[in-house]
Amino acid sequence: MTIDTALDRNAKSPALRLDPKGGPFRELAAVRIQVPAGGAIPAHSHGTSELLLTGIAGVVEASCGCGAETVEPGTFAMLPAGKEIALVNNGEQDATVLAVFSQSEFTDELPSAAAEGCGCHKG
Repeated sequence: MTIDTALDRNAKSPALRLDPKGGPFRELAAVRIQVPAGGAIPAHSHGTSELLLTGIAGVVEASCGCGAETVEPGTFAMLPAGKEIALVNNGEQDATVLAVFSQSEFTDELPSAAAEGCGCHKG
């Protein structure tokens, strides 16, 4: 599966779930999050979901009340469940991160992308 980093300005949400229902994971949800240059995703909670963010393109600052981490291509940040988190893109380039969540009511509500294959094979 490839992750499109071109910013979708018509999307209703900056987050797009990449493992739609029927996918191979029962306890994880993969989500593409896009933050435009100069943009932000305000503080919000993911309920009981733990979160691993991996940089794909651009740079974002991820914060959760216990500090902030810079997330850029090749780096990641781990954010605990039950905390409010925010993402800020202070750069001039649009940013894309891959978020891997533990499943919860929060992930069940995210819009899903059509994914091909079962996820077992590189594609």
